[in-house]
Formats: sequence, C-alpha cells, structure tokens
Amino acid sequence: MSTERPQLGLTRRGMLAAIAGTAGFLAGANRPARAAQTDAVVHMRKIADELFAAARKGSPSAFLDAIKKHADIRAISEYCLGQYGERLNPKMRPRLLKGVAQFMAYYFADQAGKYQVERADILDEKPYDETSVVVSSRVYLTSGSSYAVDWLLAHQGRRYKVRDIRVLGLWLTPFQRRLFTKHIDKNGGDIRALLAALRV
Repeated sequence: MSTERPQLGLTRRGMLAAIAGTAGFLAGANRPARAAQTDAVVHMRKIADELFAAARKGSPSAFLDAIKKHADIRAISEYCLGQYGERLNPKMRPRLLKGVAQFMAYYFADQAGKYQVERADILDEKPYDETSVVVSSRVYLTSGSSYAVDWLLAHQGRRYKVRDIRVLGLWLTPFQRRLFTKHIDKNGGDIRALLAALRV
C-alpha cells in the first residue's frame, strides 16, 4: 500500500471521533466477554481477534490485511461516492477499492495507539434488514468511561462482512461519504481527483 498519507483534509472532528472510537475498540477487543452465541456474534469475535492483532502491530499494512478480509469494501466504496457513483468508469473501480481500503487502514492505524482501553465486550445481535444484522459492543476505557460501538454485518454466503460501524450513535460511512463527495465537488465533479487524493 502507499506509505503516503491520503490528502483529503481529514481534520473534521466528527470523522476523527468516529475513527478514534472504533480504533479504541480494536485496541481492546482481544477478549470479548459474555456474548450471545449467535453466528454473527461468533463471527464478530473472530473479526475482533484479527483487528486486535493489527492494532498491536500498529501499522497500516496490518490493518489493511484485516480490512480486505472482513470489510465489504465494494459496498462501502460505492456508497461513499454518493451522487457521483454513476460517473465511475468501471476501469477505475479497482483503484477506488484499493484507495478506500488503504484510506481506512491508514487512519485506523494512526488512531489505534492513542486510546487506553481496558476491555471491549461483544454483546448481542439485532436484525437490520433481510441480509444484515447489527452486533453491539461496549468499550471500557481505563479512565472509567465507556461507550457503545455497533457493527453492521452483511451476510454473504457463509460469512459476514463489515459494512459500517456506529460509534456513540453515529455511523462512520456517512462521514466518509461527505468527505469524499466534498472533495469531488471541489474538483468539478471529477472522480479522478478523489483517486489522486487517495494516492491510487
């Protein structure tokens, strides 16, 4: 993956807060406790183990491996293009998928070491739609505070893929969508400008 930081001006407080909250979960989710034994929860436990291993390494490449394996990059990428999705040349799609995965990996790695997490418990699942469920978890910081992190898992064949993450009641992908579409807006609606910013 590119070793250069994506140039999308990611200084928005809300975006960073969402990523930071998620990264905090990743840093402490090695031993989920007392989770209901549903398929989605069991699968989320496996995902958490791999993300925790990536958080311990602290490198974007470690997160990228886990993201490629467990995130629904195609669905996330298409959603984050918003109204510009119809303009995407099919030949650009592989670059977009690569760029979005690297974007996520870079910022998770950047934030993962900044939050002192005592533990994170995976709790239960609830239906979201016909093909997706939300797995809930709770993060406990060494400061004594805690917050909720929910994982939207889309069922694909015999496994689940992470499609979105909700921290403190806010979904992550809408922040990412606004960031991407704003950058495209500033560049005359040219998706190639986003790909350049993602360094792919």
